[in-house]
Amino acid sequence: MNVQLGAGGLVGRSADIDLITASILDPLVNGAWVCGPAGIGKSTVAAQVLTRLEGAVVPMAVHADSSLSRVPYGALAPLLLDSVPADLESRLAVLRLIRAALNSVSSEAGLPVLVTVHSAHHLDQESSHLLGQLALAREIRLLVLTRSLGNAPEELYSLCRDGLLTRCELAALSREQVGVLSRSELGGIVSSNATSFLTDWSQGNPSIIRALISHLRSTGSLVERNGVWLLVAAPKSAGDELVGRVKALLLGCSPATRGAIEMVALLGGIPTTAARHLLDAAAMEQGLAVNLLAYSGGHGSRRSRVTVEPRVYGEVIRHLVPPGRRVEILRTLRGSSHGREVLAAAGASTSVGWAMDLGYGIPDQELLAAAQQANNGFAPRQAQRFSAAVTAPEFATAARVESARSFLDLADTDAAAAEIRGLIDEAADLGTLAVAAVTEAQITLQQGGNAQDLLAIADRWATRGQCLNAAPNRADAPSIPGPPVEWGAVILRHVAHCLGGEYDIAIKGLRDVVSDSVPSTSVGLVSRMLLGEALGATGKTAEANDLTLAAVQTTGEGKDLARHYRTAVTRRGVLLVQAMDEPGFARLRESFDESAPPALQHFGGNLMTLQGVMDFRCGRIDASCDLLAAGIEELRRHDPEMLLPLALGTAAFASRLVGHDERALGYLQDFRALPYRGFPPQRLVAEAYISAAQSWPAVMTQHVAAIEAAAVDAQVRGLVYAEAEILELLFLLEGPVSAGRLQELANELGASNSDTIRIIARVADSTDPAQLVAAGERALASGRHLLAAECLARGAAGYGRRGEERAQRTVLQQLRGLIPELGRVRTRAITDQALTRVALTRREQEIARLAAEGASSQEIATHFTVSRRTVEGHLYRIYLKLGIGGRDDLVVGLLETGSRGDP
Repeated sequence: MNVQLGAGGLVGRSADIDLITASILDPLVNGAWVCGPAGIGKSTVAAQVLTRLEGAVVPMAVHADSSLSRVPYGALAPLLLDSVPADLESRLAVLRLIRAALNSVSSEAGLPVLVTVHSAHHLDQESSHLLGQLALAREIRLLVLTRSLGNAPEELYSLCRDGLLTRCELAALSREQVGVLSRSELGGIVSSNATSFLTDWSQGNPSIIRALISHLRSTGSLVERNGVWLLVAAPKSAGDELVGRVKALLLGCSPATRGAIEMVALLGGIPTTAARHLLDAAAMEQGLAVNLLAYSGGHGSRRSRVTVEPRVYGEVIRHLVPPGRRVEILRTLRGSSHGREVLAAAGASTSVGWAMDLGYGIPDQELLAAAQQANNGFAPRQAQRFSAAVTAPEFATAARVESARSFLDLADTDAAAAEIRGLIDEAADLGTLAVAAVTEAQITLQQGGNAQDLLAIADRWATRGQCLNAAPNRADAPSIPGPPVEWGAVILRHVAHCLGGEYDIAIKGLRDVVSDSVPSTSVGLVSRMLLGEALGATGKTAEANDLTLAAVQTTGEGKDLARHYRTAVTRRGVLLVQAMDEPGFARLRESFDESAPPALQHFGGNLMTLQGVMDFRCGRIDASCDLLAAGIEELRRHDPEMLLPLALGTAAFASRLVGHDERALGYLQDFRALPYRGFPPQRLVAEAYISAAQSWPAVMTQHVAAIEAAAVDAQVRGLVYAEAEILELLFLLEGPVSAGRLQELANELGASNSDTIRIIARVADSTDPAQLVAAGERALASGRHLLAAECLARGAAGYGRRGEERAQRTVLQQLRGLIPELGRVRTRAITDQALTRVALTRREQEIARLAAEGASSQEIATHFTVSRRTVEGHLYRIYLKLGIGGRDDLVVGLLETGSRGDP
């Protein structure tokens, strides 16, 4: 869905404004009731409604206020300036005064009066009663703005209940709408991670979004790099503006209510079942009434929780709670069975962090457990804090391993490498050994290590594991049989085989591990995840799909395996992009947005990058350039799955296609400077795109040769998806492509995954324009817009060479219809001349102008003395030539073509 910025800087409010405006003008309804939390945009929406109604009503505003809520007629005081105290003693007298004032204004303008009641939840009872009477008598029209229905004035709400006011509840902005708003505020590409953070903390409240953006920019947490706005660090505070708002809300709460809100904020939420025992019922109700507490997860369901909303308010309140109050809350929780359950559910990192804040002494074993949990939950700064506090020698090695993990997650690879050095040999238990070996392997890959480096780590892992396993009275000896201690090292060896391109060896070995392991163990999960990746790369898509989907589901359930969630999601995403499974990838992103830990949503560019690659493969080049630009900036900071080479290669070529040569050159330089290239499928594709981008559009012979060599390399290694993508690139470059090899590849991929290759195979050696056009139409039906445009452009050129201008014109009309998807894309076939050659005849131009001015088909027919059907036939051809959908787009279409026709 394409979300646009509306009038007045509003996003997502067009339907609301339409409804409210229509309700005010509707004589049977007489007005609207608009509700929503503070900052949601009620006043801004009202202002836009008044702009639309200019000349149709006389606007009058009533501003209610908490300080006047107990003053009779306090909100209506501006209308009673000519009254005397005796006039206010009778409701009837006041009604007559107000009625006279309103009638005077209405009669003078000859228009009905529209009274907008701001902050109606603060309206005094007398004013509410009087306005209700006037609206009921149809003497005024009402636009009521209030925060919620729970504390709304009964007299006015009864009008809504009786159908005399249309209820309009302003919804929170969606993630996509937050992206549009933040882009308008910042004036550039906004990383989807920054958008996720703003959505999460603001929960779609526009006022909070703007306040957060201002604060994040001023503190350097939100910065612009290479035209992309990135969130580079979590803010230490929410900023003075939002802190002030929260303090004002808390001032209106009783001590009991404030205490309940503070407990919920410190815990990050309390299950509803426990909240009934831990929170005073009246205090919780008041917290709900002032819109600081809310139910999340579906009130009444097993997952229902009491939380502070919006989330940023919870962050503010958590920092406002003084130490003495924290001690009191912690003591209360520890003294209750329900409280202890809530603390345990919050996790060691939460309870230990809380205790450290209060200066409590924490046993080293608990500190280590908290560090491990923080790292597993993608909270590296917390992990650093906990691991640094460990002092006991028996836990020192494990603490250093956690410290190295946190450094790696914070993208300080050098510090991580220094910390991990020697820890494999020092590990005192198998668990610490496994984490140390995996962490060292990850660091090695980030520093450009090769397959031999990984094999050396695997050998050291196995050797140390055998020593520990042979030790008498092992402290970590399992009470029940488990996987062989060497399996971790075996899996790492198979990772090395994949890195070296030996996928057949890796697949055979991983199948052995999978057959003897349980999926719910680390060995079982990781082996299945890696097997799925290897099978996917070699074209065994169905089995790979099952394995990668199961890995995402298993890691998404939380607990110990949650630390593999990012890797599982990324590997599944890579498979879905390879297979061009757009619906599957959309489901993956939706699941990620709903359930991924905030740290992954706010920091990390994996799915954003893969979406950019998917858009590129589908021919949505302009969109892909923005996504890849944002993803690259995120991956520069941290790229544990080594997607950056693929992102840079794809972005370099995509930028060339749309004429962003300077950006493309920057990506080329960045690619050359990378210490690593990733696994073979991504490496070969990336290098092919880099070769194409180096001398585009006139790709030099040596670069074409390099791309051909990459295709052969992929073929030799059995990397069918990589080979298919490289051959598609060669076809686009008009390089040598064997139709026979394409057909073989299509057979290897299977019917459901080879549409593109089969299309290219039919026209690889063909110059027949009819065949090319048919291929373009099949590509378009498959959602491959760039391939479709290339085939159509070549077909049009073929008809031109034959002198078949009528056929050429028809194909060029089809090609021009792809302009919305193609954007600025140009290739050797898709040229400016091809895209602008379709022009309107003089008669078509005249008809188009009349239609753009609003003339009906019958009026145009009368003007030219032709039938209506003839006019509609002309209009249909005009729409095809301009590549537009109908009359609404005619003005833009005419401007784009310069409105010049053929004689």
